[in-house]
Amino acid sequence: MGSIKGDCRVFGFGVLTFVIGLLISVALHEFGHFYPARKFGVRVSQFMVGFGPTLFSRQRGETEYGIKAIPLGGYVRIIGMIPPRPKIRRGPFRNIINQTRETAMAELTDADQGRVFYQLHPAKKLTVMLGGPLMNLVVAIVLLFISLVLIGTPQPTTKVDAVINCLPSELNAAGECPSGATTSPAAKAGLAVGDQIVSINANPTQDWDALVSEIDGAAGQRITMEINRADSTLILTATVADISTETQPNGYLGFRPVVELTRQSPLAVAEVIGQVGLATVQLIMDLPARLSNIVATAVGAEPRDLDGPISIVGVSVISGDVVAQESPASWRILDFLMLLASVNLALFFFNLLPILPLDGGHVAGALYEWGRRKTKSKRAAEAVDIAKLMPAAYVFAILLLSFSMLLIYVDLVAPIRLN
Repeated sequence: MGSIKGDCRVFGFGVLTFVIGLLISVALHEFGHFYPARKFGVRVSQFMVGFGPTLFSRQRGETEYGIKAIPLGGYVRIIGMIPPRPKIRRGPFRNIINQTRETAMAELTDADQGRVFYQLHPAKKLTVMLGGPLMNLVVAIVLLFISLVLIGTPQPTTKVDAVINCLPSELNAAGECPSGATTSPAAKAGLAVGDQIVSINANPTQDWDALVSEIDGAAGQRITMEINRADSTLILTATVADISTETQPNGYLGFRPVVELTRQSPLAVAEVIGQVGLATVQLIMDLPARLSNIVATAVGAEPRDLDGPISIVGVSVISGDVVAQESPASWRILDFLMLLASVNLALFFFNLLPILPLDGGHVAGALYEWGRRKTKSKRAAEAVDIAKLMPAAYVFAILLLSFSMLLIYVDLVAPIRLN
């Protein structure tokens, strides 16, 4: 019972730590909008982390800073996001557009003249709106650098962790060798736990890839291995088992390597960013196809697709599993930092979608306005009127909120667990 309680406490600590990391990431995202807006003289009336009822707030100067009850995002209220225009009198969405504009205009005071967002040059608008996603990118780069370059990733080494006494085809469901099984080449050669394989056939095996290459290249052949055992150097011979397929040469000795954290090149950071970016784009493209599984899982008709989308609640559960897993502390820290980095990268790429109310929608508007300024149009100097796009923005927001609520429900009733 004590062990179960201890595991629950560690799991809860992992969830709480992730929530704190998420709130910090959200706060930094909003700061990425807040700081340039203030530097450009725009009034920012609110800086909030979270949504829903306010748990805490404090007025500092002209800005109210606070924390809200639902830690699923945040916002900064930048004054003058929507430019003044005459009231629209025709069209099916005129009431929504007019009400949105009236609400925005009601926030303006006489002192805001020259201090509103719509009066900024498009380049400054881009700086303000890109500031949030770029902060998430910076956070992700820092976390990935710590994870990959300073801590390292698990990599197999040339040191023996365990000797497997039979061929892979003879292992039972429990991964054990039954009695009477064929003895593996490693066991026949006398390879032992703790041995370091220095070379094969006088070819140095400085890392796992080199070792695998030598073993595969010698499938079915007799080899000579130079081994470091304690303070001694030994020479062992073995005939590598040939388990090749028609398309892939594959040799087999019969041992499991020691896995250690190996520091990576800084270039690995860029590789991970590219991989997460492609995965995010692919996930967004696959959402319509995966929606049926999410709905079916919600009603208990299908098992959860482990490769499908996951909400922040689901990621929190995984973070609890990461911290509670039975592995060295450095490995758990690595997994946790990689998880938080992935969330920040997902926020970066998702927020760049050119759809209101996401940051990417405002970025697209600023780019359009900048391009229009280079034309001879009479409206070239006017700010883009995003109020006319608010009906579409509301539809997208409702769909996004509905999908998020559904995903949260699925993550509660059928969570994806590491164990």
